[in-house]
Amino acid sequence: QAAEQSYFLKEEFHYLDVTQIRKFTILDMFHCALACLRNNLCLSLNMASSRGTEGKLWCELLSSDKNRNAENYHKNTSSHNFSIQRSPCSSSPCQNGGTCIPNFNSNTFDCLCKESFLGEFCEKESQLLMYLLLLYINRPNVSKLVSLHLGSQPTTVLCHMGDFGCGDGGWTPVMKINGNKVPCGIDPLSINYHDLSLRGIHRRRKRLETKLPTYWNISFSKICLSMKIGEQIRFIVINMMASSLCSLIADGENRSTSLGRATWKKLIGSEASLQVYRNTEGFNIMCGGSGNSKARIGTATNNQDDCLSCDSRIGFGTGGRYDPYNTCGNEATREPDNGDKHIKAMGYILVY
Repeated sequence: QAAEQSYFLKEEFHYLDVTQIRKFTILDMFHCALACLRNNLCLSLNMASSRGTEGKLWCELLSSDKNRNAENYHKNTSSHNFSIQRSPCSSSPCQNGGTCIPNFNSNTFDCLCKESFLGEFCEKESQLLMYLLLLYINRPNVSKLVSLHLGSQPTTVLCHMGDFGCGDGGWTPVMKINGNKVPCGIDPLSINYHDLSLRGIHRRRKRLETKLPTYWNISFSKICLSMKIGEQIRFIVINMMASSLCSLIADGENRSTSLGRATWKKLIGSEASLQVYRNTEGFNIMCGGSGNSKARIGTATNNQDDCLSCDSRIGFGTGGRYDPYNTCGNEATREPDNGDKHIKAMGYILVY
């Protein structure tokens, strides 16, 4: 159990000169690390950087680490130092059967909640499933406005029932993006944690950008992406589990998907165009510098066999050359496979 919840941070050619718990010889680093993990007093270890005459390494178990005894920590040429890094998930912080996903670099964690729970620690029971079940029982193919308790406030959302292009389910809208609008609704710099107006969903004739409260509070296993260009509306689905759409986007971390360029082009239709090399796709993608193609959700490609200067993209929350104000749709220049394109779309994002 200890080994599953810990890992070692290696500092090459360093030595911590403190009292040893035990010193012995081993065949490889695994045996040294295992001995440390099995000893409750062990916080770090020193290990030889090269094998002795018998082909073994010496190992020293230590009751302190470089943080506690920094003055005794120094460089050398004969050993490496390893300090135990406890997993941020070791305290089992996720409740109600949630899965803890550690981030060792920042010593933080994310909880991947079961579909009936939400919140930072999966501590809140969602009423969404109950409402969807009632809708299925009563009229399974009718979309309805329902009131969900997200946090302390009741929130009215539209549950789309049946298969409208993304498969059967009770799909909940989380965001609407107008590709002609300059400010993109899913730039993390614009994110605040106040509920926004619901007019963008309820008043269909008004082409407003809307980030619903469900953006922060609804866990899901599928994302429905839709683009409307003129009177044509097209859909694709991403299979992705998360505690909220915010948790996938707001931290700016890249999360890859594997839909393929042909699937992303379905959102645009026969007019879709992308450069032919180096397809990168997923969440928070950036292909090159800040002036090149990027997207909060989408794909970017290049006319060269690298990801240093992409000039084409399809996605939601997009930016970069050549039209940085096309925030949802298809931008393609510099030898794309279907000619230069500057197509702006209305984007809709729903989750299930």
